[in-house]
Amino acid sequence: MHAQAWSDAVFQAAYKRTNRAYGKNGAHICLLCHSPTVREKSKPVNGEDALSKGVTCDFCHSVKAVELSDRSDPIRWTLGKTKYGPLRHAQSPAHRIVHSDLHGRSEFCAACHEYRNANGITVLGTYSEWKKSSYAQKGKQCQNCHMPLIPGRVVALNVKGDSGKTANLHNISGSHSMDRVRKAVTLDVSGYEWIGDRIWVYIKVANRGSGHCFPTGMPLHRAYLDVTIRDGGRVVDQREIPFELVMLDQDARPIKHEHRLMLEAASVRSDTRLKPDEVRTIDISFRKVKAPRLTLTADLHYEYTTETLIADDTGEHIEPVTMSFVLASRKKVMKPDGH
Repeated sequence: MHAQAWSDAVFQAAYKRTNRAYGKNGAHICLLCHSPTVREKSKPVNGEDALSKGVTCDFCHSVKAVELSDRSDPIRWTLGKTKYGPLRHAQSPAHRIVHSDLHGRSEFCAACHEYRNANGITVLGTYSEWKKSSYAQKGKQCQNCHMPLIPGRVVALNVKGDSGKTANLHNISGSHSMDRVRKAVTLDVSGYEWIGDRIWVYIKVANRGSGHCFPTGMPLHRAYLDVTIRDGGRVVDQREIPFELVMLDQDARPIKHEHRLMLEAASVRSDTRLKPDEVRTIDISFRKVKAPRLTLTADLHYEYTTETLIADDTGEHIEPVTMSFVLASRKKVMKPDGH
């Protein structure tokens, strides 16, 4: 996804919206992370359009420092024959290699995965969420989960790394990998109480597998718990509990578009996301329930509502799109006597 950071149709839709609403100056903040070689003002590399390459291998390994106090651009990089990375004593016939502790620390990721807008609102807070977590206290970095060591060789056979037997996984999976998202949370039906015509249901949801909030990233990523009770095939009652970050503009209206979130978010209305290591028990009351037996279903959904750029015979146009997945599902048969 880093390689497709520029070409991705969802980003392209947001980028075009930003250009229309705020002009090139406003859209420039998008490029700093989605096409970071925009920092290089010279001619396109090797006759190709360097801006269309997304986040390249060369860019990340040209970063020599990150200064998070510089909100306008925290990245310090240099083009040339020196490349930076986490390996010690590495050699290459193509360029000089400098060992960089930064490439193994979360601060490196924070350069793009932490963003505060001109209104002082942290729109992207993955790094600061991690900073407050037990993961940070234990020294577990973003790279430990998202770029783990796997069996393999570093680049070419004639390049000598630290061991020559392992390499960091570079697909850097996040919210686009449902397998990784499913590992972040657990869902359990703790129990229920059925007294007369009223039922109390207890659902336990825990963020046990991520060092940041669940969900994290753009606030348009949300999760919700759908709790339904049925009498046979008939729905008796239903509840939806959100896990989301809701941001407002200066007129106190919820913001539903990514380009507006980045530049116009002025306050936070609510944040019901799961914090790192948080275990939350949700109690739900259902009233006026009369049946000898009911089935409880609890489904945890992950949802991303956004826009995408569509190109067809009629040209380019932007259309709404919702990506929705069920992360976990639990069922329980309930009876008045509790058995």
